[in-house]
Amino acid sequence: MSILIKKQIEYRLTVGNESKDKIVVTPILSSKQIGPASIDVRLGNQFIVFRRHMLGTFQPLDTSADLKKMQERQIIRFGKPFVLHPGMLALGSTFEYIKIPSNLCCAVEGRSSWARLGLQIATATTVEPGFKGVLTLELSNVGTIPIELYPGVRIAQIIFFIAEAADAACYGETRKYSCPVGPEFSQIEKDEDSKFFKENH
Repeated sequence: MSILIKKQIEYRLTVGNESKDKIVVTPILSSKQIGPASIDVRLGNQFIVFRRHMLGTFQPLDTSADLKKMQERQIIRFGKPFVLHPGMLALGSTFEYIKIPSNLCCAVEGRSSWARLGLQIATATTVEPGFKGVLTLELSNVGTIPIELYPGVRIAQIIFFIAEAADAACYGETRKYSCPVGPEFSQIEKDEDSKFFKENH
């Protein structure tokens, strides 16, 4: 699988909107965000966190569970930190709006500078051809001290791969996470296998 290098990324960012090769990552605030084979993306200012005081256990296969009652959305002002404590999971998102053409897919990877502090930024890293919106990031602190995360910092990188024989339909409007504008609550209850295993439990 071929990875796009800087020259190819820059070309695809600048071609006209009508081109099937067009990549959209906006806004890019600094040319330093484009690396030898990736684009650095910044942290947005919306977060979804668990209301731990309301939880006993969470049953993902319970389609009647209202996940939004167990989680809450927080908006952090730019210049203020979001504190991620050890063992904590929070959903964040990229500051940038991203649109992937049908002949590419991409992977989201953490930046090593943050990883060395104990921050993991994504466990579901693949972005399918045709996706558009902001990317939800699963932020988890596997270190031993709280980490302050400031909206706007470069938090992750996206690496582009050529998608051989791309499906013209690709990531359509019927998918669960279509055109997100902030971190998305899990929609695991829409998985068909969840219903199957729950009914046959």
